[in-house]
Amino acid sequence: MRILIFLILMIPLHLSEAFAEPLPKPWAHHNQQDYESGLTSVNPYKGKSSAYLRSKRAEKHTMGTIWQAIKPRPDWFGERVMLTVYLKTLEVKQAAGLFMRVSTYGGLIHYDYMYDRLVKGDTDWHKYTIVLEVPHDTSLIDFGAWIIGKGEVQVDDFSFKVVDNKVQVTGRSEKIEFGDPENLNFEGY
Repeated sequence: MRILIFLILMIPLHLSEAFAEPLPKPWAHHNQQDYESGLTSVNPYKGKSSAYLRSKRAEKHTMGTIWQAIKPRPDWFGERVMLTVYLKTLEVKQAAGLFMRVSTYGGLIHYDYMYDRLVKGDTDWHKYTIVLEVPHDTSLIDFGAWIIGKGEVQVDDFSFKVVDNKVQVTGRSEKIEFGDPENLNFEGY
């Protein structure tokens, strides 16, 4: 009986921890000090596993991300592209969401971090989409999941597709002006 009680007490609080593997390449993980990430085979949306991002000792205003950067596919140039992801949360206190950012050589950035549709608390698997323009001079597309504060996010089944221009863009655009390098020795103001 004591052995059975000991074994039960050894079960981790989060089941995704029990069957965790590292994220596969080319996925990256930001803020490993406060958040852990990996793959779990416990209750994926589809297939054998899903990715998770979980707070370890996160404070209210810390942020963790899992992400990847890609070059746009040639058939995306000049089109509107939809990112679809399935996401679920566990005990998210502050906020969680997805993001996609399209960067161009000319300094134009299209982005959506889902700040207008935050995910909080405990949620089951739900489909989320982000739709952005991919200009002809696009250099890089970043995408992934983020969390602020404590909790856990699981994501699965990321996919991209070109959509009709009638589909509403979900993000914003901003022009970044690039200049010559300045104050490289940190001595000027």
